[in-house]
Amino acid sequence: MTRLLMLVEGQSEESFVKRTLAPHLAEYGVFVQVILLWTKRLPSGSGHRGGACTWAQIRSNLDKLRTDRHAWLTTLLDFYGLPDDVPGYQEAILPGDPRQRVQRLQDALGEAIRHPRFIPFLALHEFEAWAFANCQVLATHFGRADLQQQAAKIVAMAGEPERINHGPDTHPKARLRAMGVGYKETSDGPVLLGKIGIPAIRAACPHFADWLSQLENLPTRTKECPP
Repeated sequence: MTRLLMLVEGQSEESFVKRTLAPHLAEYGVFVQVILLWTKRLPSGSGHRGGACTWAQIRSNLDKLRTDRHAWLTTLLDFYGLPDDVPGYQEAILPGDPRQRVQRLQDALGEAIRHPRFIPFLALHEFEAWAFANCQVLATHFGRADLQQQAAKIVAMAGEPERINHGPDTHPKARLRAMGVGYKETSDGPVLLGKIGIPAIRAACPHFADWLSQLENLPTRTKECPP
């Protein structure tokens, strides 16, 4: 059995992984344990989860998970809104191809953690970009036929869903909210992605597709990389 610990940024990502991504990976013999990022722990044992304000918070979560030497470890965090003290972040926001910039940032995370079973991943630019992988399903989900053309225009202008950009008013979640459909991050997001499905997201989103292929191949890599 190949176990994978997946540190996720928020409840939307947690729900998507449990509903859609984990069942898909189970078909490849990869069993996912999803962990929601802790941002503050209280002496009582309770605390706050979801969202990251500093690199120290992310690092602390990863350090705890990396002690499990028999599991692989990955992240599902957004490039957009990432704390600016994350290693490599200042270089990653300079002009250039966004896919190359996020890849360099992932490489910097890998260098910082230095764990042979760590696969750093950041959604480009944001988890909600995957909702644009099928504009027809998006429009049907919200019961607004006119949204298909509107969403398709956004994708066409960006080039592909994952290139919907990094601007404060133009990142993917902001685009969904601007459609006036009352987009609810923790319910609409994972449900909509489940309707679109892994094959469609994979076909439209190359950065996601590369990460997914790495995760599907973990059983083979486990044989080559024992604990």
